[in-house]
Amino acid sequence: MQSDNGKLFIGGISWDTNEERLKEYFSSFGEVIEAVILKDRTTGRARGFGFVVFADPAVAEIVITEKHNIDGRL
Repeated sequence: MQSDNGKLFIGGISWDTNEERLKEYFSSFGEVIEAVILKDRTTGRARGFGFVVFADPAVAEIVITEKHNIDGRL
């Protein structure tokens, strides 16, 4: 994970994880403004990575210090 002013890059996302689940998971750490999983333009299938934006950049800094398991993926 990488942080840039409250915005985190999230890699290795399970194919089963959707944006709502991503937001739900990270909301336990603080207010999430946006959660996006990028999709292939041709197939519409998730590409396995995305971004989460926190209202408070300090929360993002805390989140990157921990290991996370979302839908069976670290």
